[in-house]
Amino acid sequence: MKKNVLQRVLATAMVGTMAAGMLAGCSKDGGNTASNDASKETQTAGADATAADNGSSEAAPEAGAMEPFAENVTLKIPVYDRGVEGVPDVTNNYWTQWIQTNFGDAYNITVEYVPITRSDVLTSYSLLAAADDLPTICMEYDYPKLAQWANDGYLQTFDVEQFKTVAPTYWQNMVNNDLDQFVALGDDNYFVMGTRPYSNTTYSFVTFYRQDWLEQLGLEYPKTFEERKAVYQAIVDAGLSAHPAGGAQIAGAGVDQNYGYRSYPQDEELWATTGDYNIPALSTEAQKTLLKRENELFNLGYKDPEYNITTAEDAKAKFVNGEVFEYGGYISSNMDWLVSFYDNNAGADLGVVVCDGVNEDKDATGTSSAAYRPNNLFGMMVGFSSSATEDEVKAAMMYMEWLAQPENLFTFQWGIEGEHFNYVDGVPVAVADYSGDKTMGYNNNVDYWCIEAATKSLGSIEQDIAAVAPQGLPEDFTQDIIDNYYGQLKVYEAGYAQMDCLFSVSIEAEAEYAATLTSKYAEYRDQLTMCSPEEFDALYDELSQKYLDDGYQAVIDERKAAYEAGNCTKLAK
Repeated sequence: MKKNVLQRVLATAMVGTMAAGMLAGCSKDGGNTASNDASKETQTAGADATAADNGSSEAAPEAGAMEPFAENVTLKIPVYDRGVEGVPDVTNNYWTQWIQTNFGDAYNITVEYVPITRSDVLTSYSLLAAADDLPTICMEYDYPKLAQWANDGYLQTFDVEQFKTVAPTYWQNMVNNDLDQFVALGDDNYFVMGTRPYSNTTYSFVTFYRQDWLEQLGLEYPKTFEERKAVYQAIVDAGLSAHPAGGAQIAGAGVDQNYGYRSYPQDEELWATTGDYNIPALSTEAQKTLLKRENELFNLGYKDPEYNITTAEDAKAKFVNGEVFEYGGYISSNMDWLVSFYDNNAGADLGVVVCDGVNEDKDATGTSSAAYRPNNLFGMMVGFSSSATEDEVKAAMMYMEWLAQPENLFTFQWGIEGEHFNYVDGVPVAVADYSGDKTMGYNNNVDYWCIEAATKSLGSIEQDIAAVAPQGLPEDFTQDIIDNYYGQLKVYEAGYAQMDCLFSVSIEAEAEYAATLTSKYAEYRDQLTMCSPEEFDALYDELSQKYLDDGYQAVIDERKAAYEAGNCTKLAK
């Protein structure tokens, strides 16, 4: 990434990524004949909308660029294995066979999908690298991971002109969305990337809460931390839940994000050196505020006393079983866990946390709880494995170009008319209760087509939310989700939602210490959550110093050097 480009990125966009965590304070606070089954005529409206959203041109590969290989080529593509019930085998299902039949067989390519553990991406890739078995494509949503892989030698540089020749539609989508500026790391070309509609918000992640409990208690959804504690106590007193705050063990990157606990406007150097999404910022005041609240909730008994051995799936199950107050997740038209919730809690009424703009909740913290981390300007970042052959890299480019064609992307995203969706007033609407041998993967196959786009889009936020809002439930959350989008947009426009700093040079200390720091943070975090309130301040200082010694100080120092040299983005003013 060229320095002069990086320095102007935030003049036009503030970008970042948010993990599956709650927006603190925004308030209220198979077979193989799919191509024959899916009629191109009935796909026209949706495919045209997808093309319009991506800004697709009429670009076509040059002659010979998409011809079948003379000898079979194996293309290995990563796919997240999320461990979600009801999702077919991620490496072998109707849709992987559909890709093989419609793309692979046509070009003499054997397509293999490689499972990547979603909660521990770095470990999955490092194990594959150690076994000299990296997939042809290495991809992730977060820039620091790709930069680390380039630094570790996982990725090879690539010929941009070749990519333009083989995958002109994919490249033009990048150009139309200003993503071509992110191709280089230093002076070498490493990355291409998918698009991300509505990148300045996190509208697709939604927190659901027990509105019926609040109505029974005569309370509203809490806007401040003090109100939250009062709600929890009322829930406990009424016998509705023993531990309404629930909780789950800390695992993976993106945990304990402190955006809602920072002081605004942010100090630019502090933001550049400690504002990263992947490595928790233990030793900062914002992280101290966050953890002090966790400590208080634990000691008051509101958090699950066994949260530290509770997996994310178990935590979700507790919400589904009516044991906790709220739970958040990414929306899709089919959400099995919400269906199960209503099955298990007859007559229950859920609400959606709607961000109503900048909530100046400064309850003794000096922060704004409305702040959040917006999505990336780009979607999935893609690199090519350093062990991939020339033909394998070309096969990867061909796959990306094939998937960039609107009719192919539309089928992968929406499925087959009459089975997975029907048109209503010219707009595809998902079938809520599909069951059959063509079951789609997680969130409408997103972990397959994310290489092209982070979310599917029909051209307007209202249409897009209506298309992906949960279907087949006793309640319709569409308008609440739309309202939440516009509330987040107000926060973004007010400057409380800004991207993490991106560096145009590799931060080698991140590559060296990220895994250790992630592990140490989980250990230290549990100690800080479970200690007595009287011990917290001294223990925070002690563990912060250990964390710095574990490698975080080296990360901070190297980021600071890059920041002072101008090799990074700047805060938007």
